[in-house]
Amino acid sequence: MGAATTEFFEGLSTRGHDPLLETTSGTIGVDLTKNGKVERWRLAIDKGDLDVSHRRGATDCEIRASAALFDQIASGEENAFAAALRGDMTIEGDSRLLVRLQRLFPSPPAGNGR
Repeated sequence: MGAATTEFFEGLSTRGHDPLLETTSGTIGVDLTKNGKVERWRLAIDKGDLDVSHRRGATDCEIRASAALFDQIASGEENAFAAALRGDMTIEGDSRLLVRLQRLFPSPPAGNGR
């Protein structure tokens, strides 16, 4: 849907393992809406090993947001946890996985103040 989101998830897919998540295991489903359509991303984390897909199925944490908002998160312009606290995106299940996922998003651009 959005270039930043696609780049973020494809980057995780090619990375394969992230040492920041070596103590983390779980699955995160991300449903992004745009013009009435839903795009589904699924991230499975197994002690830092990352598997990205568009598969459906049960997850430990479900994230629902607009594609535009998630593009801002994936580009570092917005903080995922702050967006969830404001109610701009919804989280169901293990919200600790969102905190862990937040580590993988880029930092805000210099001078952004977020």
